[in-house]
Amino acid sequence: MEVLISAGTDVNQQSYVGWTPLMVAVFVQNVESVKMLLKSKSNVNLCNEEGATALHWASKRANPEVIGLLLAAGASVKQQDIYGDTPLHYLAESENTSHQDIEAAVEMLLVAGSDLEARNSQGYTPFLRSILFDKLEVTRGLVTADCSVNVSNYRSQNGLHFAARYASLGLLHYLSDLGLSSINPYQEDSYGDTPFDDLVRISRATDEWGLEPCRRPGLAEQEAFVDLYQGIRDQALQNDVDNLKRVLGALQEQDIAVAREHLALLVEKEKRWERENLVSWYRAVDKRIQHAEWELATEDIEDHLLDLQEELTTPVWEIPSKHGYLWEFDDGESVSEEGSENSGDSDQQAVGEDDTQAVWE
Repeated sequence: MEVLISAGTDVNQQSYVGWTPLMVAVFVQNVESVKMLLKSKSNVNLCNEEGATALHWASKRANPEVIGLLLAAGASVKQQDIYGDTPLHYLAESENTSHQDIEAAVEMLLVAGSDLEARNSQGYTPFLRSILFDKLEVTRGLVTADCSVNVSNYRSQNGLHFAARYASLGLLHYLSDLGLSSINPYQEDSYGDTPFDDLVRISRATDEWGLEPCRRPGLAEQEAFVDLYQGIRDQALQNDVDNLKRVLGALQEQDIAVAREHLALLVEKEKRWERENLVSWYRAVDKRIQHAEWELATEDIEDHLLDLQEELTTPVWEIPSKHGYLWEFDDGESVSEEGSENSGDSDQQAVGEDDTQAVWE
C-alpha cells in the first residue's frame, strides 16, 4: 500500500459500490492501513452507495482504536445512511462481545456528538436495534449511557415486542433485572399485536414462513420472557392499585383535591400508554368527585380496584392472547384449564398451529 500511495494512487478512489480503501481497511480492522490512509489525506466522510462512511463500519466492529483514529481525522458521527442509520445504529448490531470495547465505543461516539436517541427511517433507536439484533453487551452499554428504554418505532413496537421475537436468554434475563416499569406491556403495534401476542404467535408457528425473521423460542426462552413480561405488568398493576387505594382514602375523607391529584396520575399514565378507554373512564370518575358524588365515585373505584387485583393474581400464561394460549398440555388443554400449579409439569410444551400472519422486522 505504501508503494502504491507513493506512486500517486488516488486514496479516495471508490469501487462500483462506493467503497474506498479506507472503508475496506476499517472493515477488515487493519489498523496500520487505516493510519497510513489517514496520513495520506483519505476523506473520512465519503459514503458508499448506501450512504455509510468508514465510521459506520468502525462502529459496527466496535473497534475503539479505529473509531478514535477516524474521529480525530474529522469523521462525522451524525452521518445517516440511506436507511437513516447513524454510526451508533451500526454499533447496535456489532458482533463484538467485549463489554469494554462496547462501552468505550459508545462513550467515544457520544462525546463526539452522537445522538443516543436518534431514529432511523423506521423509527428505531440504537437501543431498539440492539434488542432486534440480540446484542446483550450493546444493550448493556447503551443503558449504562442512560438511553431511553421506553421508546417505540413507527409501527408502535416497543422493546418488549423485540424481546419477544429476538432476545436470547442472556438478554431476557438482563432486561428483567432492569425493572423496566415505564414500558407499556399492553401496547399494541400497528398490526394489533401486544408483545405477549408476538411471543405466542412465533412459539406456535408451524413453518419457517410464519417464523422468519424471528427466532423460534425454546421453553427456557418462553419462560424467561414470561418472567420479564409479568414482572413489568405486575409492577404497573401494583402502581395503579396503590394509586386507587389513595383515591379511596381521599374519598373516605371527602377530600376532593387529594382524590383528584391521585386520579390525575392514573389519567396521565393511560394517556402515555394511549389507552383512551381508561382515560375517558377515569375522567368520568373525576367528574363524580368534582360534584361530590362520594358513593358513586367510591363504588366505581372499588369495582375497578377489584378488577386490577384479580388481574394481578392471574399469571399471564393463563390469559389467552390474540393467538391463543402460550402453553398447552399433551391432552390438548390449556394451562388455565389444567390449573397454574401444573405449569412446570414435564408434559408442558409449546404447541404449533398455522399462523399465516406476516412477520415484520
